[in-house]
Amino acid sequence: MFSARKVLYRKDGEQEPSSGVRKNARSFWHRKRRFRPRVSIRVWLTLLFVLVTAFAAVTAYEIVRPILENTLNQASQASFRQVGEQFEDRIARNDDVSVQSIRSFATSRGLQWGIVRVEGSGATKLQGDQDLEWDPSVVKAAVTGQQPREKISPVETGERAGQLQATYASPINDNDGQEGLAVVFNRFYTTSDVENVRAAVRNVERIVLLAGALALLISGFAGYVAATLISRRISRLGLAAERLAGGNFDERIDTRIEDEVGSLGATFNSMAASLKDAFEQVEQEKERGSAILDGMTDAVVGVDRDLNAIFLNPRARELLESAPHEFHNRLQEILAKSRYSGLVTEPEARAGNRIIEIRAAPLEDGALAILRDVTEEHDVQRAKAEFIANASHELKTPLFALSGYLEMLEDEEDEKVRTEFLEDMRAQTERLQNLARTLLDLSRLDANAVTFRLEEVDLEYLLHELRRDFGYTGRPLNIRTEEGVPPVETDPTQLHRVLAILLDNALKYSEQSAPVDLGLSRENGHAVISVTDRGCGIPEPEQAHIFDRFYRAQGSSRADGTGLGLALADEISHHLGGEIRVHSKPDIGSTFSLSLPLSTKEKDSEEPLDEAR
Repeated sequence: MFSARKVLYRKDGEQEPSSGVRKNARSFWHRKRRFRPRVSIRVWLTLLFVLVTAFAAVTAYEIVRPILENTLNQASQASFRQVGEQFEDRIARNDDVSVQSIRSFATSRGLQWGIVRVEGSGATKLQGDQDLEWDPSVVKAAVTGQQPREKISPVETGERAGQLQATYASPINDNDGQEGLAVVFNRFYTTSDVENVRAAVRNVERIVLLAGALALLISGFAGYVAATLISRRISRLGLAAERLAGGNFDERIDTRIEDEVGSLGATFNSMAASLKDAFEQVEQEKERGSAILDGMTDAVVGVDRDLNAIFLNPRARELLESAPHEFHNRLQEILAKSRYSGLVTEPEARAGNRIIEIRAAPLEDGALAILRDVTEEHDVQRAKAEFIANASHELKTPLFALSGYLEMLEDEEDEKVRTEFLEDMRAQTERLQNLARTLLDLSRLDANAVTFRLEEVDLEYLLHELRRDFGYTGRPLNIRTEEGVPPVETDPTQLHRVLAILLDNALKYSEQSAPVDLGLSRENGHAVISVTDRGCGIPEPEQAHIFDRFYRAQGSSRADGTGLGLALADEISHHLGGEIRVHSKPDIGSTFSLSLPLSTKEKDSEEPLDEAR
């Protein structure tokens, strides 16, 4: 079979990279992609939900925590502010604001109290607790503005460093009309109070953490459920795509939810339907192309870049299986040349005893060659050339003879010699006429221009008629017939011509005294007419060529002829539906047998006789 080379060369002569290297590179990248870690979309979406929830929780806590601490601090200090509001309400209702009532008010609320007079830039305590401390700026601001003032600030130095000092001052007038007086309330918030606030903040933090953890669990579960629903639909889409890639063009996806994935499923269904139609069209075109290629009488060979055969039609397989190795090498050379030189034609490539015309053309990924067996065409051309040469030779012989006789007649005065020349000229003229007539008959037979008139012919009567026609020769003609041979449907004129040619040859190539036998028999539904001579015979190697035009066997030089008679008889017998067979031995003689088919009715009547025998 057709085998290809494994190495090709570019136009510059350098060797192209081996296809094995390219395949190894592709397989390396495929393996690399195959080992790439795969993470399910469920994991991705679940982690995304958790991370988003965690980020939102941390961000919210960082924003709320300062506000929460401030709120708790304000809540812890709200009681001090309420003291000022309650004292102001009492003044607004003109209740008793005596020293005794001020003392009881402060004692009931755990406050330090005092009545202070503002003098210049300083302030002096007139009455109140001995350990009273106050913020002078608050008292001065209250007296100056005649409005209550309060202030809460951290203590930075001294024994109370780290604590918060809350001072409230409200301006008053005594019964003597003295001005610059103010009632002062003071309180220190100790470390335990601050720790209480911080403990409350930590408690809130624990609650927030628990709430955040619960939110993460809920978001993770929700993400997993959402991812599962989405991944199932996407997995179904991926499975359908795999089946579609595997050739199942009837695969469809049910789209129950009209969302993006549902729209993608509808698009997939449309694509699958379009692919199915396109694939069916491709298959039809492929079948049509395969039928055309398989039915071609020419061989078609397709190869890839490495000259490996990828397509052979039946005619190509038949041709390449029987072709010698040299033809395979020549075909490879032509295909390789076509890839760089374009269309290449090899008119005569030898494949054993056959002549093959090769036409090769490059393809994008290989080359294509069409092989046509032109052996018969060459034989026909050679036969035509030989026919023309032989016909010219045969025509020149009598013409030259006639020309010579005419020249001699001009100078010849002897009437006897002139009479002999005229006889020879008449014979040459007759030979020329016979040759022209035979050539014309052969050309008309080749062109199917001869009309055959069928009628019922009595073969035994035809043989006796032949013996009468050739009675002038004085040769003994023996007729042997089998009883019961029925007439045949044929053209009597053309059949007479065939038998006349066979009988004329038998008389030519046998001794003058030797008889010629004519026989008639019935054989396998055919009527067989035989002509037997006792002449020089035909060597076995030449028997296959005696029906070729202008062919003359050994020993034929003893008789005059052109080599066209048997060719004409063979052509006529084929048109009559018959066949001429020859059996001959050198120096013994030859038998030419013409077999003609009997009518269907005669064949049916013959079968019971055969069975009875």
